[in-house]
Amino acid sequence: MNGQRVLVTGGTSGVGRALAEVLVGRGAKVVVCGRSAVESARAVRADLGVPGEAARTVAAAVERLGGLDVVVANAGVQYRTPLTLGPVAETLALAREEIEVNLASVVELAAAAWPHLAATGRAASFVAVTSGLGYAPKQSAPVYCATKAAVHVMVESLRHQSRTVAPQVGVQEVVLPLVDTAMTAGREGPARKIAPERAALAIVRGVERGRDTVPVGASRMLLALLRVAPPVAKRILRDG
Repeated sequence: MNGQRVLVTGGTSGVGRALAEVLVGRGAKVVVCGRSAVESARAVRADLGVPGEAARTVAAAVERLGGLDVVVANAGVQYRTPLTLGPVAETLALAREEIEVNLASVVELAAAAWPHLAATGRAASFVAVTSGLGYAPKQSAPVYCATKAAVHVMVESLRHQSRTVAPQVGVQEVVLPLVDTAMTAGREGPARKIAPERAALAIVRGVERGRDTVPVGASRMLLALLRVAPPVAKRILRDG
């Protein structure tokens, strides 16, 4: 990663912040974005729930770094969305935010970043951070789970496009387990939470090795179990 120009969304806290620190430690030039970011050489204040913000963030990163070699779509939000209670305005507003941040902004980010990644003339990467919940959903967060499943499918399709028009640009998916961040405060699952630093190291290793899919921690076991016993895997996470 030495000398690589990297944009990390959601990089002011949690996994994104830990990832930025690991990348800087390895010699990368990093720009992060976040809702609470203070404008600086490394941070862009952006609300990815607003259309156009992802593209603006890419433009700001390109201006500061002189180009892009790696883009990590890490920003995400998760809420409890009990759709069975009817069209509650607050619930629907939270669901729309999940769709905008977790899915729509990733689509916009990919489209905005692609010309810059393809123009590097060397290996580049677009990395999307998803979740084991995109493979085996839990009952309390149907919209969050749906957005992560959608990003998984989008990444696969984008990878097909890349191999046709710009094979030097890798498209990778990082599948995270439950990570100990502000978003997961008070939430537990069948497996213990991992530290953001551990998740960050796994992301970097996956990017460096060019793996299409990078399952982290308990997500490795989940994906393996889904291949041999899908009902069992889904039942484990259902009430998480």
